[in-house]
Amino acid sequence: MGLHIALKTLGVEKECDEVIIPDFACRSLYDCVRMAGGTPVFCDINLDDYSLDLDSVRSVLNSNTKSIILPHMYGCPADIDAFLNLGVPVIEDCAHSMGAMYNGKTVGSLGTLSVFSFEGSKIVAAGEGGVVLSSADHVVERLINMRRGRSGKFIYHYRLSDIIAAIALIQIEKLPVMIKKRKEIAQFYMENLSDLEREGHLKLPSVFSDRDGTYYRFVVLCQEETSDLIRNANERGIFVRNPMPSGCLSDSFDGIRAKNLNAKRLAGNGLSLPIYPDLTKEEMQAVVNEITTYITVVNPG
Repeated sequence: MGLHIALKTLGVEKECDEVIIPDFACRSLYDCVRMAGGTPVFCDINLDDYSLDLDSVRSVLNSNTKSIILPHMYGCPADIDAFLNLGVPVIEDCAHSMGAMYNGKTVGSLGTLSVFSFEGSKIVAAGEGGVVLSSADHVVERLINMRRGRSGKFIYHYRLSDIIAAIALIQIEKLPVMIKKRKEIAQFYMENLSDLEREGHLKLPSVFSDRDGTYYRFVVLCQEETSDLIRNANERGIFVRNPMPSGCLSDSFDGIRAKNLNAKRLAGNGLSLPIYPDLTKEEMQAVVNEITTYITVVNPG
């Protein structure tokens, strides 16, 4: 619900209030905009960090644009400075990226507001809940009032329980160790799948000199559609998956025919590899072997 309260804080409440979101992202982005009363505007993603494409966002900006929700996808910081320069409030969606850095600054410290998640699958997993942050005093004051149910005609009970907060604090203490382990796994995949990238079979995650990610997910973009690869690997006990199995958000709604080609490509050709901290080297090698065998032997294209 962090995104919902962030949107309400920015005054999103009417259908004419437009909020820009990526077409390939978690369904909760769409739902929170609708729940606040606004209208989601789907934009394409870029194929470098898999967050919003700047040109696509520029093409839909207008006087009704209330906010941009900018996710740091899969733990890779988005190029947030470029979006801040558009002059529209930016909500950093940091659900994947707690601990990531952009130009030497922690993600979540740059946007108008930022939202972090403690949901059970996130890097800091406390079961549920999250936090909303802002460095602007007037925004913080409104956030506090809304959390306590003191703003507007509706009362929102968005207080975090003591138990969830305590679990989250313990997890945050372990965050550097967990990120370090994820980076080690990512490096193994980078080194052992590099031949497939050189041969044009897939694209590995981009590495940026000004960004330090968390590798919440390790997502590769394959040359071919990945549903058969995923099914074949799962049957053999290798649990790779589509990074967003529900596909593009715009495909879920009648009457929307978005031409977001990059989003559609990642929806069809994306592949998310296991990258949890307890993964063993033998398990990592099994993942690499499965992908390599499928691409080069089973379905060489």
